[in-house]
Amino acid sequence: MWCTPVLGGEGSAIVSHLQSSLLSVMKESKQLAYQGRYQKLESVVKNSHDLPSVMRLAVGKHWKTLTDDQKAHLLMTFTQLSIATYAGRFDGYSGETFTVISEKTTPRGRFLVETQLTKADGKPVRFNYLLHHSHGEWRIINIIVDGVSDLALKRAEYSNILKTKGFSSLVAMLEKQIHKYASDQ
Repeated sequence: MWCTPVLGGEGSAIVSHLQSSLLSVMKESKQLAYQGRYQKLESVVKNSHDLPSVMRLAVGKHWKTLTDDQKAHLLMTFTQLSIATYAGRFDGYSGETFTVISEKTTPRGRFLVETQLTKADGKPVRFNYLLHHSHGEWRIINIIVDGVSDLALKRAEYSNILKTKGFSSLVAMLEKQIHKYASDQ
């Protein structure tokens, strides 16, 4: 067996706080509108995710080729996109619930927190969170939704854009996604 259950740990607490914050903004989505959801989720996302590590993993070997200014700009834009994604996608409430199913340690010393979102129609959506220890705290580095790794998708897309079109194109694509979330509301 490759995982050991450790329910009730710090990893579950990080994920539970994120999910309860998502439910809160979903319930208030009409009053908050997009900008209000963004503001309420900003510190939650920054404190629950290790966005610098996610960004480095997403661009892969290309990270080393970027200047310090490019890295800082890319991380700032990626952070804005991460918050915008939550604010844009969790934009209404119809009785959804989150449930933590299990928390397991992995062979590499990480935590896998398995959760389920139950939609209003009763259909389940699996949200599994991979956390690692960073600067003395557990932080999310990947979210696997119904078996699809968000980090793997980002890595394939971001590293390809950097390789074929360059840094400016990657930043432009991220900014376009941020704008789309903000304007779709």
